[in-house]
Amino acid sequence: MTSTQKRFCCLISAGLFLICLTPPNRWLHCSETQLLTAAHAAEHPIQFQGAPNEQLRKLLQERYDVLRAAAGLLNQQYGAGRVGILEIRDAIIDMLHAEADLCSTKTERIKVYEKLVLILQQQDQPLAEAVNSGRITQIEFLKARASTLQAQIQLEKLRLPQEISQ
Repeated sequence: MTSTQKRFCCLISAGLFLICLTPPNRWLHCSETQLLTAAHAAEHPIQFQGAPNEQLRKLLQERYDVLRAAAGLLNQQYGAGRVGILEIRDAIIDMLHAEADLCSTKTERIKVYEKLVLILQQQDQPLAEAVNSGRITQIEFLKARASTLQAQIQLEKLRLPQEISQ
């Protein structure tokens, strides 16, 4: 493993470790409008109070827990050289989207997307280097870059005032 790969592995491991230790809904407790996802912020408000929505909350939590466990296992396999960085990247994206679905306020969701964008941006440079060294294809890099841009777009949409984002 080259020194760049080792540094990248350490970066991914540290990021996953911090993500796995931080429970969702831990950062802020604001009372803004509750939203389901960034893409459908205006159309799908979600309120977890009450019996019908409690089942939804349990399912969302279970999904997040499963995806977090999968990301942790993939991280271990990456450290052993059994999976590639793109698999871990996809697992992180899925896990953080599930975490965002658990958020009950726009402010909480913004924090999750900020974390997602930061992680993806940090991975873009090592992925570009992986293209140059032939470890991943250019199309794989472009798809990864598109997912970074998509996360940034979702974050910016969340930051828009509600009347504009609808």
